[in-house]
Amino acid sequence: MASTLDMLAVLIVAIAILAAVAYLLTRLKFFREVLAGKVTWKSGFLLIIIFGLLSIFGTYASLEIMGAKANVRDLGPMIAGLVAGPFVGMGAGLIGSLQRLTLGGITAVPCAVATTLAGLIGGLIYLANRKRFVGVIGAVVFAILMECLHMLLIVLLVQPTSSAWEIVSTISIPMIVANAIGMAAFSLIFQRYRPKVPGFQKTRSPDPGRYEVK
Repeated sequence: MASTLDMLAVLIVAIAILAAVAYLLTRLKFFREVLAGKVTWKSGFLLIIIFGLLSIFGTYASLEIMGAKANVRDLGPMIAGLVAGPFVGMGAGLIGSLQRLTLGGITAVPCAVATTLAGLIGGLIYLANRKRFVGVIGAVVFAILMECLHMLLIVLLVQPTSSAWEIVSTISIPMIVANAIGMAAFSLIFQRYRPKVPGFQKTRSPDPGRYEVK
């Protein structure tokens, strides 16, 4: 059986690739506008596809343990929700979830549910934060709590319970750590880039830190 370090190594390689994609996204005009809080139907649809594909990639860039996959599949939908809202987050989550269901396995259902919830909850956080990204610390805390919920769903929905506990005890630490690292990488890239977008400046309103197109 693969060790915790083996699983982390595989997942961190996947995160490095996802982070490269995140950087490339910041070079696209439509995504710069999304980071400034301007989400249109067109940009939302594009983000659903992009982050849905990243979710699928997170499934395949994984390590199989006892019929379960240690993965970073939730990362794409979580970020989609945090930067663009519940519609985009849940859309990306559904793409990742449906693809995961096709692979089967005893954790297929709880993992699919978790991925959809990752996008939805991320989007609700975006709305609760007045349609702004919550920042690096907030995003990392969300990723950690979301993966804890993911593990809880496995315990509640997988039978027999003994198998569920064995799976969770094996994959929980690498998955929580890897998704937290991945979220930190994405957040740092997005947050560092956002204030430098040409044409964006702070609003003169009681909403400090927000940027809009001028």
